[in-house]
Amino acid sequence: DKDAEGYSYVRINDLDLKKIVVPYKSVIEENEKHYGKNTTELFYTSTLEKINEKKKSAKKTVAYMVKEFEMKKSADAYSRAAVSKTGSLDMGKLHTYKYNEDLFKKVTTLPGATNHGLVMCLDWSGSMCDNLSDTLTQLYNLIWFCRRTKIPFEVFAFSDHYARNNGIESDQEAGAFDVRNFAMLNFFSSKMTTDEEMKMMHYLWMIANRWGDRAGAEGYPLGAPRGYDLGGTPLNEAIIAMMKIVPKFKSDNNLQKVHSVFLTDGAGSSLNTKTEWLLDTYKNSPNYGEHYLGISRLD
Repeated sequence: DKDAEGYSYVRINDLDLKKIVVPYKSVIEENEKHYGKNTTELFYTSTLEKINEKKKSAKKTVAYMVKEFEMKKSADAYSRAAVSKTGSLDMGKLHTYKYNEDLFKKVTTLPGATNHGLVMCLDWSGSMCDNLSDTLTQLYNLIWFCRRTKIPFEVFAFSDHYARNNGIESDQEAGAFDVRNFAMLNFFSSKMTTDEEMKMMHYLWMIANRWGDRAGAEGYPLGAPRGYDLGGTPLNEAIIAMMKIVPKFKSDNNLQKVHSVFLTDGAGSSLNTKTEWLLDTYKNSPNYGEHYLGISRLD
């Protein structure tokens, strides 16, 4: 390609997860403090009923997912089965000794069960508002599936709105990506109790259903807690964070297979690079560095 540009070498940021990840207990506490004074409101009670209905109606779907998963595991195990001789004679074959050399008993050894894990990443941006309810329904089914199969899981939502409202700042490194300030909200975890899980599902459902013409039978929508409204799309930043979150999750749970799932409509905000001389000269400029991977206005 005669028109190809030169290579640009950029380091992946070594993000401090302690600064970025908001524990699920903190998320529940902040939402509980906000919604606790509204427990008698129609919107609160009607959305709580909706979540309980969803859990009941999802049983058939989740059961089918579990069945498919178990069948796939069994088929995979048999495809890797090993057959070996035991060293003991098979008395049922002795009469065939004149034309059969294989008179020994055999044993089929199946490989040990594979430990699976699931890490899900949810887009908590403004463009998701029209599809957030359906996306949460899909997410809840995946969580209930993990519960049924006893698979360890974690769910994070990436949000720059929470970071702006709660003073979370990302460390910037010269020669690495210009990572915006963002947070990874740990909405769900396999370490949660059932009560905590249902509380979180209810809080998120209220946030997801507060837009549009929803007043009426379900009551007037309640506002979201500080920082939990939808904002921008730090999708690329979340991918960089997941490069550290997933290996840690795998190691902490002693897993063999970890699957990462992103629930997003894409269109992540742009990433730039921070180089040494640009940092010194234009560190107060919003448009320095080279542009990567996202949507940006080109002047």
